[in-house]
Amino acid sequence: MPQEVLNRNLMLDVIGAFKTGNLEPLFAALSPEIVWKATAPKEFFRFGGTHRGFTGMKEYTALLFSRYHFTRFAPKGVTAKGDQVWGLFDVEALHQPSARYVRSDVIIRWTVKDGRITEHQGFFDTAGVLIQQGDLKVQVA
Repeated sequence: MPQEVLNRNLMLDVIGAFKTGNLEPLFAALSPEIVWKATAPKEFFRFGGTHRGFTGMKEYTALLFSRYHFTRFAPKGVTAKGDQVWGLFDVEALHQPSARYVRSDVIIRWTVKDGRITEHQGFFDTAGVLIQQGDLKVQVA
């Protein structure tokens, strides 16, 4: 099977398990030198910023799951080219502090080398999520 197909399937498998809170496939797929970038301001999203290695990933997942319980993490499209894998996901989560459900598209980019994730970047509409969970008020003129 071509490496690009394996890399695409890796993202689908890891994200499928991640949605249910099963982190074993994620940690099994990580390179020990993983650089995990969550593009979200730490002032509003405790899990935001750059996390390195297994220790950083344990911190990241603990912070993320302490606030959010995912109810959907559905792929809209996943593609791989060389060692790069890109995914677009429809995500819904219960924001536990506010008891509100939030939705956003999430874009994920991985670099995968020898079957291991060496780098991650995740993007989502942070302002939209803050509005949905009640942390950012919108004033209409």
